[in-house]
Amino acid sequence: MHKINGIALLVFLLTGCASVEGDFPSLSKRDYESADPLAIPEAPPPLVSTALPAELKTKTDALLARARTAHSAFEAALAPARAAAQAASGAPAGSEAWVQAHMILSRADGVRADAVAALGEMDRLISVERDKAADKGLIALLTQPQGQMAAIVNEDTAEIDRLARLIGL
Repeated sequence: MHKINGIALLVFLLTGCASVEGDFPSLSKRDYESADPLAIPEAPPPLVSTALPAELKTKTDALLARARTAHSAFEAALAPARAAAQAASGAPAGSEAWVQAHMILSRADGVRADAVAALGEMDRLISVERDKAADKGLIALLTQPQGQMAAIVNEDTAEIDRLARLIGL
């Protein structure tokens, strides 16, 4: 008898599962089950700065002004340095003209030191912004005044080197 009751119970339960009527969950796939669970959502396009923030603009303008001021002072110091180098050209090492040319050229080189320092500060400023993961637009905006300062320093360095060769260094 227990066997018949067990079979009857099983038949009764199975007929309940086959019923199409009632409020029960569907076994069809949900939308979220079809989406790729490993797909990485697309990142928004990176922002590209088109203008320097006010604080950086102020800093870069001040650094560029320092470099230009140092360059102007260097240009003013060039006339005596050129004259001394010309006078020492071909003079023996250690002679009065040779020593005098070195001293004057050294002073001219010292005058341009602030342009070199300003360029170094600009390089550090760019490095700090890169470390902060600044966008490429911001870095490009910072490299414009950096390039102007580098051109000033390179021009002054080339003139110092030319005069030093004339003296015989």
